[in-house]
Amino acid sequence: MRRIFIIVVLILSFVSAKAQQVNQIANWKYTYSNPNFKVGDEVELIFTANIEKGWSLYSNDFKADIGPQPTTFWFAENGSFEYDGKITPVAPLKKLDKNWGFEVTYFKDKAEFRTRVRIVEHALDIFGGIKGQFCNDKKGVCIPFEQKFQF
Repeated sequence: MRRIFIIVVLILSFVSAKAQQVNQIANWKYTYSNPNFKVGDEVELIFTANIEKGWSLYSNDFKADIGPQPTTFWFAENGSFEYDGKITPVAPLKKLDKNWGFEVTYFKDKAEFRTRVRIVEHALDIFGGIKGQFCNDKKGVCIPFEQKFQF
């Protein structure tokens, strides 16, 4: 029983350390292009990540079944907004990934993604999640992440 307890504590410590590490790699902010909107307006949602030096974040505008994982977004549908499902990366870099043999897009230092929503209700509640992968070429490490967002 004691051995099981120690194993569980070690696993939880590892998971907690990984979560802390991902939070230190990037600081995400969620803002509106114009915070003075009303019902019926379209507003742009801006997702910004300030990325620690040496790390990169894959963009969302390439397909990969294996290898580097593009960043994905999901929104909780609650009737307070309408969303067309298109997230646009702003000025990602491009490179041929030698390990996988195809071109990828990614961000260094700062990542920005934008999308438009139409406001349907006064009680606006926009939330969801982001899933992606940070990589550090010098360390030869990639760390997957998943986190929630709320505007």
